[in-house]
Amino acid sequence: MATEYFGNVYFTCVARREGSRAIVVASHSYNTETDLNAVRQVLEQPTLEMNPRSHYAFTTSGMAWHLMADMRGLIYVLITRDQYPQRCAHACLEELERTFVAKAGDRATTAQNRSLDKTTGVLLQKICQKYDDLASVDRLASVTAKVESVKVTMQENVDVALQNCVRLENIERAAEELQQQAGVFKRQAKDLRQKMWWKNLKMKLLLAFIIIAVLTAIIVPIAIFLDNSSKDD
Repeated sequence: MATEYFGNVYFTCVARREGSRAIVVASHSYNTETDLNAVRQVLEQPTLEMNPRSHYAFTTSGMAWHLMADMRGLIYVLITRDQYPQRCAHACLEELERTFVAKAGDRATTAQNRSLDKTTGVLLQKICQKYDDLASVDRLASVTAKVESVKVTMQENVDVALQNCVRLENIERAAEELQQQAGVFKRQAKDLRQKMWWKNLKMKLLLAFIIIAVLTAIIVPIAIFLDNSSKDD
């Protein structure tokens, strides 16, 4: 299963100095590509004087460098995002020192460039992975993450409520439209009934007129004929 990357930790290494030359005995780039020559150049700066057990930090190009030296002359380096908490960086360097010395022992004091990568590679990777997830190593960050999670959950609940409200409004609107359509249909049906009633009435009147005209056309000649016959007699 792939480990989630939070983008907080970029690189870590253990180095030492021989005169003016820096030797990176072990390093690990965490989901990034780091130029070791650039790291060496930083560590070879003449102004870089580090007292054992002191934590040094500086920011450049949007990245924060954290450094600590021990009594053996080893330098522990952690590169993170620029807003990475100092307390977490210090804890990381402290743990890196303990675990690296326990794993490599005195070999680090004489090892050459990257000669301990294979021996300590998994260790460095786990350090990066652990401290990349701030919520798991920093209580304040964990609380912040929980607050953000609550905000997200609340926002999702608000979104759902708004969606339900919109759906309810849509239902009400549809009901109103159906009611309006029913009213229109009712009026149209009433108008149609009235039209059909008048049409039927006209047809009946026309039929009655035709019948009366036919009867008149039949009865009047007969009546005239009978009347003339009676006069002749």
